[in-house]
Amino acid sequence: MKKTWQELAKYSEEEMDSDFKLELYKKLQNIFHVGDFYYYIVNFATVEVEWICSDVTRVLGLKDKKDFNLKLFFDNIHPDDKQRFVAYERKAIKFFNELDPPKVLNYKLSYDFRIRQTDGNYIWILMQCIPIQSNEEGAIIRVLDIHTDVTHLKTDNQPSGLSFLGLNGEPSFINVTTEELFLSPTKELFTPREKEVIKLTVEGHKSTKVADVLMISVHTVHTHRKNIMKKSKCSNWIEFSSKAIVNGWV
Repeated sequence: MKKTWQELAKYSEEEMDSDFKLELYKKLQNIFHVGDFYYYIVNFATVEVEWICSDVTRVLGLKDKKDFNLKLFFDNIHPDDKQRFVAYERKAIKFFNELDPPKVLNYKLSYDFRIRQTDGNYIWILMQCIPIQSNEEGAIIRVLDIHTDVTHLKTDNQPSGLSFLGLNGEPSFINVTTEELFLSPTKELFTPREKEVIKLTVEGHKSTKVADVLMISVHTVHTHRKNIMKKSKCSNWIEFSSKAIVNGWV
């Protein structure tokens, strides 16, 4: 896996520029959270975790966030998910290496797997990975990884597929297979405004707060929510959150 990730960095090491923190903040706005989560930054050139938030201790049960590293992470992936994890990562390498350099930072990788906590229990993790620094040749230097505990939504105990979610107007590729040579863009089910409503709603905000944030009326929010339920064929937001993970809607 270290060699695989270094293929993305093309062994290029660069320092974080002055716009790095701003870019990181922007990326965090595109993250879908439906449970406890932690996030960290990986340098692909050195294959090392450069920074991790303290929430990892709560999610994985570690005594100290310094105990987390990529080897511990990989070693604790469920045996039945490890091969799929490697296959998805290799597919991701191919996807990002074939992108035009300016588009590398406009995609989010998403899929899930099980990981073992320190007490021996396994939880389902939704992994969302976003490149946050690249060079002019398109080599990915640093990525932001967000791991969210979605065990409460995995009622069927079945994994979701690999998805490449386009940001800033780029097309998305949902539930792609590792054997596909050429990917076809997936038709967007929701409008940009509906996606904004979805993100705020699954984060637990009520209609009044959503309306305030988006500067629209509460009536408009209710209309968007009804359309979202109709399009997704869901009866409530709990069902929607579970379905959203499988279908890569957010």
